[in-house]
Amino acid sequence: MATVNPIQNLFARLSQVGIAAPFARKILPSWWSDDIATIPSGLQQAQMYLSRAFNISLASLADPKAPVSFLETERKFALNKSIATADVFVSSNYATAVAKMALKGFKPTQDPIPKDAAALRDHILQSADCVSLPSLLAWCAQAGIPVLYVHKLPGKKMTGMVVRDADRFAVVLSRKGTPSHLLFHLAHELGHIGHDHLTGNGFVVDEKIGDADRGDADEKEADAYAIRLVNGKSVSYSAAGVLRSGAALYRAASALSQKERIDVGHIILNYGNTQKAHALATQALKHIAGEPDGGALVNTYFWQSFDTETVSEDQLEFLQTALA
Repeated sequence: MATVNPIQNLFARLSQVGIAAPFARKILPSWWSDDIATIPSGLQQAQMYLSRAFNISLASLADPKAPVSFLETERKFALNKSIATADVFVSSNYATAVAKMALKGFKPTQDPIPKDAAALRDHILQSADCVSLPSLLAWCAQAGIPVLYVHKLPGKKMTGMVVRDADRFAVVLSRKGTPSHLLFHLAHELGHIGHDHLTGNGFVVDEKIGDADRGDADEKEADAYAIRLVNGKSVSYSAAGVLRSGAALYRAASALSQKERIDVGHIILNYGNTQKAHALATQALKHIAGEPDGGALVNTYFWQSFDTETVSEDQLEFLQTALA
């Protein structure tokens, strides 16, 4: 009878906690060969890589008789009623591991996030026309806060999350959208940090952001922070006349954007939600110049700010795979 390679047993155990073998395999370095796992030290190496990649206890992974367990940290989940914690649990831990790796390439002491969103807005407006995704990403990079877009996850996708590790924070976004969509998502996550919603190492997961019907006090506080940061005030936009085209909505929003120093895409999305004119808003967003993919923009800023000299080649490859 042929001997089963120990790596196959390892993949099988990971699959029992929701990590499919193909996803786990791509996390291993490009030089990896399964033959390496036939040697005890080689298997230990694989266990180390995989435990770090998924925020798993190395001891539980190294003991074939023990259940695979994730590292114990503070965990908070803001989920729709139809979504269970288990649905996003694996993705949250993987994203946490990515965020912790990203922190290695940023300054060791972060600038504090003002609890008052208006103060942060005023600071950004000193050097930018409005609080946009680029201007907010630039501020985060200067403050030493990594912001990443992780599109491929081992389980169900969340909109965004905050990770805290040794008194430093990182933000992971994963929901596809325009820069203006991700602007609000990022501002919401910064609200969690500004209001100290994480008191210890761990994460806050937002499966959905901006749902006014949710009763969670922290989520309402983070939403209010985002609105104050991006807009300066809570407002629902309407139009004096009927806007019959995306171009017309874009022109009206652009004029207001310049006057009020508010991101034009945010105005368009606000109008679309308030007036239940989502198709019109989608057409209007297409008239905005620049990168239409918010996730691509997020990762462009990340790589411009990340110090690649602070990580090993394998660690850098792990990040590149996660952000691809």
